[in-house]
Amino acid sequence: MNLYGLPSFGFQTLVNIEVMFFAAFLTDFAKIPLAITSTLLLATSIVDILWVPTAGVILEKSNMRWGKYRSWLLVGPPVAAIFYVLQFSQIGGSATISAIIIFVGFTVSHLVWNTFYAAHISMNNALTTIREERISMASNRGMFNALGALAFSYFGVKAIAAIGTGVGNPVLGYTIMAGITGCIMIACNLVYFGVTKEYANRGNEPVGGKPADKMSVGEMLKQIVVNPPLLGLMIVELGRYLGRFVIFGMAFYYFKYIINDLPGLALFMTGLTVVNFFAAMLAAPVAKKLGEKNAYVIALGILIIGLLVVWFLPLEATPFKIIMFVAYIGYGLPDSLGVAMYSATVDYGEWKTGKNARGFIMSLISFPIKISVFIRSVIIAAVLASVNYVADMAVTPQLIQAIKNGFALYPAIIMIIGMVLMFGLYSLTPKKMEEISRDLAAKKTAE
Repeated sequence: MNLYGLPSFGFQTLVNIEVMFFAAFLTDFAKIPLAITSTLLLATSIVDILWVPTAGVILEKSNMRWGKYRSWLLVGPPVAAIFYVLQFSQIGGSATISAIIIFVGFTVSHLVWNTFYAAHISMNNALTTIREERISMASNRGMFNALGALAFSYFGVKAIAAIGTGVGNPVLGYTIMAGITGCIMIACNLVYFGVTKEYANRGNEPVGGKPADKMSVGEMLKQIVVNPPLLGLMIVELGRYLGRFVIFGMAFYYFKYIINDLPGLALFMTGLTVVNFFAAMLAAPVAKKLGEKNAYVIALGILIIGLLVVWFLPLEATPFKIIMFVAYIGYGLPDSLGVAMYSATVDYGEWKTGKNARGFIMSLISFPIKISVFIRSVIIAAVLASVNYVADMAVTPQLIQAIKNGFALYPAIIMIIGMVLMFGLYSLTPKKMEEISRDLAAKKTAE
């Protein structure tokens, strides 16, 4: 339980190279022409979305010797790491060949890591049926997530430049760093693979020697349609992640044009990561006391209120940062409850249909992230286009209002819509989960 989040720590050190620098690597380091870069970014975004349900199907259909989910912690990370290095490489005599190799590296690494990431997430549901333990494990993952992001932002960013300077090739700074973080990610997954040896088949053994039912792809997809709590959770998660990504994407413009504090942006981003860590620490006791749904709604409400205050009031740099740090607790606390809440929808799906689609449903935790990243780009582009933005343009009331709308108002509206829909669809209270657990246990006993 205490090391459940360790694979997420390794994953965060790896993935943040892409989150922060993929576009910049393509244009400024690999020297890919802008037209090819735009095509590559669009193609990889679409592929990344499609890989989420594909990974869920692969996970549900596979069953290797070291445990249905646990096995992926052993076999997946090395493959993903190798192809991730290709994603940050410059190979070939032309930009087109380099772009093709980068695309191959992206598509293979993301399909594999979506699969073993989903396997790790699925272990929250497979390792225990006790609600409080699932919440503790989800909170633990949230803390490791924040620590991984913090470690990369503090050490990784500087290391990329230092390695590139040391070897006399800035491109190799990214390539080598991708390899280093790949090794960290492999090591973290191997440790958790080792400590879960005794529990490899927990939650996966057929009852009474009866062969486990194989689910078709159609039956897996049906799990989404007949599972209102899952739908509600995915919708609110889409809103929450979209809000975060729009905030992060618009922060540069807010600091530059609204509060005139561009040097403070790096400290602000680090501060949000620290807040995320402490919010993860609060998640378990708050959720156990109030219930996951209530804790989620209250926390997200804090974030929405903070954004509306930032949008409505003219604020100097310091008050702005204080309000945002407090508000961001409302992002971090739900972030640490998502895994446990998805676990609950797995049990609900089995209770409703008689079929356990654990691997497929838990893989969907990535779906709102991928969709929100795609929509984020559209929203930011529309906001900037509305004022005909050009670099270093003069500050006008129209520019200020557009940036404030993009940074605060639009994310708040999106999250309000998601929260309302989730409140109506996600019906899994602690009392309801106790009923579902009893019914499932009785059914298995009877079988």
